[in-house]
Amino acid sequence: MAKHTMKIISGMQPTQVQTLIDTYSLQMVQTKEGLIYLEGELEDLRHATKHVVDVTLPPGPTVTEIKNAVDKYDIALKQSDDGPVFHGSLYEINEAINYLVDQMSERLGLSDD
Repeated sequence: MAKHTMKIISGMQPTQVQTLIDTYSLQMVQTKEGLIYLEGELEDLRHATKHVVDVTLPPGPTVTEIKNAVDKYDIALKQSDDGPVFHGSLYEINEAINYLVDQMSERLGLSDD
């Protein structure tokens, strides 16, 4: 069977990545450019996207942008020793992070629109 890949979200703790690897029989792979992905069977990756994790927020979003992301996606905002984190399924957090990046890019005039 063909292997498929899924990016590891920046801000995930190494123990959470290891849990995904162990729970869903995934492998960690690195591209020549240094990007790190999880690789596995498509069905295993689909299950992994539903796994609940905590992801440290990227620097730069405003309080309003963070609140909008929490309201728009099925995630929660929690405080940790490392700062604020999104708590929810890997899929929803990935969508929320992409939303934040888009909002920051638009605010800074970096979007293509």
